[in-house]
Parts: sequence; structure tokens; C-alpha cells
Amino acid sequence: MLDLCNAPYPVCDGYASCLLGPEFYTQGNLPGSGRIIVQTLTTSKIQLSFLFSDLTAAGGTFSIVWYEPGCAANTRLDVDGKVVATESQALGVFQRSAQVNVAGDHLVTYQATTHATYLLKVDVTPLND
Repeated sequence: MLDLCNAPYPVCDGYASCLLGPEFYTQGNLPGSGRIIVQTLTTSKIQLSFLFSDLTAAGGTFSIVWYEPGCAANTRLDVDGKVVATESQALGVFQRSAQVNVAGDHLVTYQATTHATYLLKVDVTPLND
């Protein structure tokens, strides 16, 4: 189900545009950035899947940051725009994931200079020990 991500959710001394889970997706345009919240119940892997259309320029660095609740810690991933474009064209989707270790609301941010329209889907995989 499409979430337009146009509501202010307070998180980490700022706001995110939506609470996105496996049953929802959102859409947008790049270049630009996004701030979403993903909820987990345990240590989990959070995967972002971007389906691009009208990709006209690879751009520079595509950055994704996964924050632990409260934003005291984070995992940052920077991917070269050419890699994003190549993977997207070869696989049909650009995906990246990171492990979060604390249950709760996780701010996930992304920023890119890639020129494209996108659909974004989130998957959460619990990692039970």
C-alpha cells in the first residue's frame, strides 16, 4: 500500500515523513533526501529496496544511514552513483541493508544526487540468537 510520507513523525531532534513497514512503500524523486522510521521488535536487519524509473544520471554518492533508537549510534553506507545505476539496471532494483541491535523506532535517512523517480520498500528481518 502506498504511503505518501507527508506526516511529521518526531524522531531524533527532528522529524521523519512516515513510519514505513513491510506492508507499505513510498515514492519520490531524486536528487534529494528522505527520512523514514522503521520499527523493530528485536535485533533485526533493515533492508531498503529502491526501484528506479527514469534514471537519467547516476550522480555522486548515494548515502543511507540507519540509526539506533535515540540516534546514539548509527550505521552509514555510501555507494558510488555509478554502482547504484549499474546494480539497478542489472538487477532491476538497488538494495542495501544494515543490522540494528536495539528494538524500537529507527530513523533511516537517505540522500542522493542520482536523477530518478523511485519506489521505496522496506523489509525487516528479525535476527534471533
